[in-house]
Amino acid sequence: MIETTYRRSTVVLVISVLTVGEAFSFFLFSLLHLGIQFPLGISEPFSTGAGVVEGLCWLVLTICTYAIFAQKTWAWSITVAAHIFAVLSVLLGIYTTLNDPGDQANFIFHRVILVTLAVVLALLATSRARAELGRRKRSFT
Repeated sequence: MIETTYRRSTVVLVISVLTVGEAFSFFLFSLLHLGIQFPLGISEPFSTGAGVVEGLCWLVLTICTYAIFAQKTWAWSITVAAHIFAVLSVLLGIYTTLNDPGDQANFIFHRVILVTLAVVLALLATSRARAELGRRKRSFT
């Protein structure tokens, strides 16, 4: 029996790892905003709006993570769409918390996740990522 193995490129590996981390982060912050406290007193102010938006980010990033790992032909498209949605959501979160200087964890989270999302979008623009994630010889347009 001949076994063939498919090895993903470093670009797609980095996209995969970062996307899993992003989805996990949005899941945790969604729970925190919906009032669930974690050990060691980790909590966030209750905010249904932030909890729902971050929950939606978790959902779309989880779907694109599935598509990447299952090697679906639509992986590139959903990953780009999910990251654009998440970037817009984070920008909304930054805008809403501009006048709330007391929440340091939220301040740091929004900025770190925004940079991470931008890095993944930049990696998705490479020809290697487009080819391996199901989109060939096309640009964002």
